[in-house]
Amino acid sequence: MKNIFILLVLFLSVTAIHSQQNKIKKTIIKPAVSNTASIQKKRIETIKIKGNLYDVYWVYEKKLMSEQTPQDTLIWYDFTFKNTKGSAYYKESQKYATIKGKIAREGFYKVKNDTLVVTVNYYDPYHGGRLIDYYVPDKKGYLREVKSEMKAIDTDTVSDRYIKTERMKAP
Repeated sequence: MKNIFILLVLFLSVTAIHSQQNKIKKTIIKPAVSNTASIQKKRIETIKIKGNLYDVYWVYEKKLMSEQTPQDTLIWYDFTFKNTKGSAYYKESQKYATIKGKIAREGFYKVKNDTLVVTVNYYDPYHGGRLIDYYVPDKKGYLREVKSEMKAIDTDTVSDRYIKTERMKAP
């Protein structure tokens, strides 16, 4: 009986000492994010770039560009870290914008070889252009621009749904 009591006391003291020791916890470091949440967001998909997961949202903006009227629309892409509302991307890339009912900007994105390629086509009365930006994630997971290209678009060949370049008249 005395041996059982000694074993019980020894067992309880060992478990009490073991539970008071600091245990090493594995910490997962997530980047600090700023909240860019707008009132109207629609999640469209999750993409994976170099092992990092990002959610892609369509953001319906209430503040319009200076040339737009309240009847026009402005939608842009927001790339956020998986299951957060904070942006991993510090530049707005427009998906769709209209001015006076005609398409002024339209954009799209694709993932190619661990690189996010964002393309935006601009149509306005002065010029038409295609802006192509390339992004890769840094060590913390934020998307950083590595390359940017600008190409011209001939607006004479696009349909009437788009804003066309005005022609200068000779004096």
